[in-house]
Amino acid sequence: MSWANRNLPRKRDLTQIPENLRPHIIPRSERPEIIRSESFQFVKDDIVYDNSGDNKIKPEKVDKPENSRQYITKKIDIQNPTAIELKCKDNSYVFVILRNIRIVRDNDLWISSYNSIRKFYKNRIVIIDDNSTINTVDGKLINTEVIKSEINGAGEVLPYYYFLKYKWADKMIFLHDSMFINRPFRDNELEGTKFHWHFTSNGFDDYRKITNYISLFKNNKELTAFVADPDTKWYACFGGASIIDLKTVEYLEEEYSIFTSLTLTMKTRKDRETFERVLGIVLYYEGIFDDKCSNFGDIIKYPGAFDSQNNNMETASYVLRQKGYDTAIVKVWRGR
Repeated sequence: MSWANRNLPRKRDLTQIPENLRPHIIPRSERPEIIRSESFQFVKDDIVYDNSGDNKIKPEKVDKPENSRQYITKKIDIQNPTAIELKCKDNSYVFVILRNIRIVRDNDLWISSYNSIRKFYKNRIVIIDDNSTINTVDGKLINTEVIKSEINGAGEVLPYYYFLKYKWADKMIFLHDSMFINRPFRDNELEGTKFHWHFTSNGFDDYRKITNYISLFKNNKELTAFVADPDTKWYACFGGASIIDLKTVEYLEEEYSIFTSLTLTMKTRKDRETFERVLGIVLYYEGIFDDKCSNFGDIIKYPGAFDSQNNNMETASYVLRQKGYDTAIVKVWRGR
C-alpha cells in the first residue's frame, strides 16, 4: 500500500492467518441471541390463508416453541354466483374498506368484510391499509385494489381523500374492516348522502378541538359561527363511515379543502373522534340531508354497541337477529 493510502481501513484477509490461529466465527443463523429472537416470530410468519382447493397455501413444517401456535385466518371466498352489480338510478358504486391490522387475528375482520360484500355484490372493492403493524397476504381477491396509504394514522379521512383522488365511481360505500354487509341495500338507503349511523352532540365533544379543525378549512368564518351557536342542531357521523356522492366530496373539498387539510392533521384516536363531529357539522351546515342523516339510526341503540364480546361477524349477526334489528351493515367492536 502506498504512503498516501496508509490510513485507509483494510479488510482482513483470513487466508493469510494460519488456520489454527484464525478466530472462530459463528454463523448468524446459529448465534443464540438470533435463535431466541426469531423464536418469537413464528405466529406472525406462519399465517395461513385458507383458500380451499388447489390454491391452498400450506406452511412449511418448522420446530416451534411449545407456547407458540399456528393461526389460520378465515377463507377468502370466491364470488357468489347470485351476486349482482349494485346500481341505483344509474349511479355506480365502489366499496371502500379501511383496514388496520395490529395482530394476526385482525385479518379475520377485513376478510369477513370483503367476503360479506362478495356474497351480495360484484362491485369494485378498494382496501385502504392504514398503518398496519404486521405484514399480511391479500390472497386471491376479485376486482379489488389494495392501497397501502402513505399517510399513516389519518384513519377515517383516508377513504374520502382517495375517493377524491381516484374517482372510482359515482358513489362510495365506506366500511371499516369491522363492518360487514348483512343484507342487500334498499333503494332508499342508497339515495343521496347518508351516514351508516349517527350520534348526538354529547359531553365528550371537544369544542376547542372542533373549532381548531374548522379553522384549518377555507371559508371557515360562517362555519365557525354555525358551531358556536347554541341553537345549532347537528349529528356526528359514527366512525366517519357513510354512503356519499363523489360530487359531494368534490364540493366539500373545493369549498373547504376539508379532506386534504385533515389528512395532514389526523394522527390519534382523539383526532378521529373530532373528524366524526366535523364531518357531521359541515354536512348539516350545507343542508345535505333531506330527511334523516343516517340509514340505521343512533349507534347507541345498536344492540350490543361498544360491547367487545361481540367481536366477530357471526356472533354479532346472531345478536341482531335475536333483537330484530334491521340493518344492511353489521358492526363489531374489537379494542385496537
